[in-house]
Amino acid sequence: MRFAIGVPCVREYGDPQLLIELAGSAEEAGWDGFFLWDHLVYHSVGTPVADPWTTLAAIAPLTRSITLGVCMTVLARRRPQKVARETATLDAISGGRLVFGASRGSLGEEEFAAFGEDPDPRVRGV
Repeated sequence: MRFAIGVPCVREYGDPQLLIELAGSAEEAGWDGFFLWDHLVYHSVGTPVADPWTTLAAIAPLTRSITLGVCMTVLARRRPQKVARETATLDAISGGRLVFGASRGSLGEEEFAAFGEDPDPRVRGV
């Protein structure tokens, strides 16, 4: 059995430096995986939110064995070819330790509306 930790990258955890430190500590403590949330806005504009992909790119070369990933990537906010390139690059940086998952997101409607996009799930294709 393997065990991973899912860490928010919002509010007090919206600091990438803190997330980098937590990933190192998780690996030292024997966790098998370290996964970040995927959000652009968390309940209100102005709440600190760190980008999970950029943060994982900083974590990857500082760790050796822990599996890395984003809890669930909200594909409706991204271009598939860009996601493919980013994940392939991060997988190479991490030495093949990336795990990829996709979803429609837990706050999809709020996050789309915050940026002036249509929040209707039928329009987003989810």
